[in-house]
Amino acid sequence: MKWQVSLGGLAKAGLGPGTSPVIYEGLLILQCDQEMGDGSFIVALDRLTGEEVWRVSRKNRRSWATPLLVQAGGRTELVAAGAEAVLAYDPATGRELWRANGVQSHPIPSFVAGHGMVYATAGSQAKRALAIRLGGSGDLTDSPQIAWRYNKGTAYVPSPILYGQYLYLMTDAGLLTCLDALTGALQYEGGRVPVPATFTASPVAFEDLLLLTSEDGDSFVVRAGPTHGVVRTNSVGEPVYASPAIAGGRIYIRGERHLFAIGAPAGRR
Repeated sequence: MKWQVSLGGLAKAGLGPGTSPVIYEGLLILQCDQEMGDGSFIVALDRLTGEEVWRVSRKNRRSWATPLLVQAGGRTELVAAGAEAVLAYDPATGRELWRANGVQSHPIPSFVAGHGMVYATAGSQAKRALAIRLGGSGDLTDSPQIAWRYNKGTAYVPSPILYGQYLYLMTDAGLLTCLDALTGALQYEGGRVPVPATFTASPVAFEDLLLLTSEDGDSFVVRAGPTHGVVRTNSVGEPVYASPAIAGGRIYIRGERHLFAIGAPAGRR
């Protein structure tokens, strides 16, 4: 063991923490939001020694979304989820760069970024999706930096996916909404998978297709673009809760009992 650091207990409605660590240059960054906001913070540790480099207090209540590192205007921004506010920090120092409207519901889905914007969603008590232009400064609440809002179709757990010019929202039941990522214009909503299903895994994309994997282990291949269509359905035969990963021409699916590596048969790639 190289080092071990205790950051204290994290109260999260009895569910425990869910944010993953983020690495920026020589730092390991952790978002540590507490149940009702009292004692919440983001901290950066030296990833070689565990020594604390910076710590910033927050007012935000419980969050399970992992912070997102994005490039904007020649700088790196660390964008952190929050029900009360979405905030961006300088990852090297912890200095606050900007704050914008929060997601209001529990921040569980991860943010995605592209087209000069970050897309924030949540879907517990209320359904919220908003696009925030990157590179701002100060308080951006209800300013023109909020490019658009959409208040339907978001999930409690699964994250959205940005693929090409479209942002796809998926509910926990697998209903898909497709929005123009630049304008928020609705392309379609209520796109269904062919059987009733519940989803914890987030969608992934490849070769103009979306892959949605349900808790039953069924994978639904959906055509990307402004028209919904299910192309194929496959199953690994056991429960799946983790999001699939795609690398080296293979899809990796972590089931309840096995790790599956799925690729095209030899000679068909």
